Amino acid sequence: MGEAVNPWIHIVAATIWVGPQVFMFVAAVPAVRTIEDMQVRTKVMRVITTRFNYLAWGALTVLVITGIANLYEHDLDVDQLFDLNFGVIFQVKMTLLIATVILTALHTRVLGPRVLDMQESVADEADIAPVRRWSIIVSGANGLIALAIVFCGALLSSSFALE
Repeated sequence: MGEAVNPWIHIVAATIWVGPQVFMFVAAVPAVRTIEDMQVRTKVMRVITTRFNYLAWGALTVLVITGIANLYEHDLDVDQLFDLNFGVIFQVKMTLLIATVILTALHTRVLGPRVLDMQESVADEADIAPVRRWSIIVSGANGLIALAIVFCGALLSSSFALE
């Protein structure tokens, strides 16, 4: 039973990582955009995104730590990391992980704050729109990558079950 704790934590962290991304993209941001008063909208978005960022980065950190622990628990040798079955899926998952870390950093450190800062300075909507568009593109891509990572995790766990 003890060997189930780490994978369980990994799955919970993945849920905490992916679920709020979907919620933010599908519900929270579109709902907040209906607020007409730009100062109120910006304040609400700053509170939501600040709290979301703590949650997201915390979950991502737990995912990396428990993912490394999962590798050690399965006592993999180096050859398995490069075989055509497990190894390719693992390498794709790690590549996607690197991409999601980069996109998350880009969004939480550059694009998101820039949109909010522009809104607070009451910049012209035409100036804000391209930055907001990039923010949406990066968020959407990151959400799709997160789902692909979860799929790779399912493939990896099924390959563990075949051993």
